[in-house]
Amino acid sequence: MEIQVQDWPRAFGAPLATATFRQQLSDFCVDEDLRFEASGEGAHHLLLIEKRNINTDIVCHKLQRFAEVNPTDVGYAGKKDRFAIAKQWFSVQLPLLKEIDWSEFNDDEVTVLKATRHDKKLRIGAVKQNHFKIRLRDLTFSAGFDKDTLEQRLAQIQEHGFPNYFGEQRFGHNGDNLTRGADLLLVNKRLKNRNLQGMLFSAVRSFFFNQVLAKRIEAGNFTELLDGDYVQLDGSESGFTVQEMAQELPRFAANDIHPTAPMPGRGRSQLLAEAAEFETTVLEPYHELIAALERKGLNGERRAIRVFPQNVILQWHNDNTLELAFSLPKGAFATSLLRELFELKTNHKPQ
Repeated sequence: MEIQVQDWPRAFGAPLATATFRQQLSDFCVDEDLRFEASGEGAHHLLLIEKRNINTDIVCHKLQRFAEVNPTDVGYAGKKDRFAIAKQWFSVQLPLLKEIDWSEFNDDEVTVLKATRHDKKLRIGAVKQNHFKIRLRDLTFSAGFDKDTLEQRLAQIQEHGFPNYFGEQRFGHNGDNLTRGADLLLVNKRLKNRNLQGMLFSAVRSFFFNQVLAKRIEAGNFTELLDGDYVQLDGSESGFTVQEMAQELPRFAANDIHPTAPMPGRGRSQLLAEAAEFETTVLEPYHELIAALERKGLNGERRAIRVFPQNVILQWHNDNTLELAFSLPKGAFATSLLRELFELKTNHKPQ
């Protein structure tokens, strides 16, 4: 059994143009919003940090050393790309009476933009949405496409949503995380480094999600609701199984509910009828790997297959350079939106 990162099908046709992506650090900017407001009191210092060309884990190590705390005293809500300018929240637990001058933490890679107090540690998943500002250079349209076509494609994406694929960075450089994770599962071994093991298994589960989503696009039902689909409420991880199609179609059309695809693991399927048959057929070739995930104790989850970008702004700087700004909910990949528009060329190695 061989699984590998693929050029999964696009929902709206071939890319309209080629473009250079992340030529400069400032070409990819992301700003993180949390789901809550800081309480203003407590032992946790909540920090909005701008990081530049440095990954989230290194920022955590810097905070540990600077504040002289244990690794478990530092929290964050989600990881951000290294080759980017990212505004990201972190928390550091300190004794209640201890004060610290966070401006002394600043260096060429990190700047504390805001510091306040909170009563809880920042946990993974606390992100509400991410705001992106991305510059694309050396734009060359394919034959038959132009600026008007690009605006039309963007309008389609805003109306129907784009495929919520996990981006290539989830699978590691050249898909190494996916390959290593599958090998680890098939030989039924565990790693001492639990964080690394979790990342490898997550890559495998993400592959299955992408694969089911890809088959829905190929089958022409990405923009449709199937009988027996398990749907999630917009902006929520809560959901239900569709049993009365006529009742749910208006909510689907209004983008209040979204079909889902699996992150396989333990637990009974939440699908029925047509949706259950479709997904079972797609995943059947991988039953050995899925059984291994279940044996490792991972619980099955589901994730919406479509995403609707908000606050979309397209600005041209010249004939072959543009800036695209938009907001996405937590967990959605900006690159999955961009690939519906462009064939991306990069000038740096992924981190």
